Amino acid sequence: MTDRMQNDISYEVVRSNRRTTSVHVDRDGRVTVRTPLLMPGYMIERFVLEKQDWIRRAQEKQLRQRNQTPVFQAGGVMPYLGGVLRVATASVRQPECANGVLTLPQSGEIKSHALRWLKAQAKAFLPQRTAYWAQVMGIQPAGITIAYPKTRWGSMSSKGAMRLNAALMHCKPELIDYVIVHELSHRVHLNHSSAFHAHVQRYLPDAKTRRAELMQLNGYLSLLRQE
Repeated sequence: MTDRMQNDISYEVVRSNRRTTSVHVDRDGRVTVRTPLLMPGYMIERFVLEKQDWIRRAQEKQLRQRNQTPVFQAGGVMPYLGGVLRVATASVRQPECANGVLTLPQSGEIKSHALRWLKAQAKAFLPQRTAYWAQVMGIQPAGITIAYPKTRWGSMSSKGAMRLNAALMHCKPELIDYVIVHELSHRVHLNHSSAFHAHVQRYLPDAKTRRAELMQLNGYLSLLRQE
């Protein structure tokens, strides 16, 4: 058995006396590729690359089947940018993320460590995506705040203050972009009128599909919240 990475997908290779190659995603989002004994590594990598969209969909499906709130503990998983990170603990001082594994300090509460790490990633990633769309749309927010509210992915005040939820980092980039475009559009239309939705669809023609998908992930809003 060998652990490998391909396009941010962590997977295990299991070789045996078989003729075909298959891929399996378990309920925790872990990926196993079963191959013939002598199959070259480059062919395995090509196989995973060809199957990457299916793998990500399968990982998302497994998470949804667990009501979007998988048991969060060492050995569990955390959704991240459309994929999943396996959670581990070790004698580290700060969270470390590499090869599809998020390693957290052994001392303290796992969710607290994970949330601090997630917020740090959000503060680096979300303003960058907002800057991109602000330039594309010609709309600038008065400011951006990264928070962790209980019920909203994002908001825009009448004065142009934009607020984005760190939980967006659980979602794939296409859904993050939808929230950003949605909130920036409120700088033009302060309601949810037909004109507002038309403005969003001007930049994201599939906005309705993205919104419907995002609504299925509302469990992510409280994934790391302390009970």
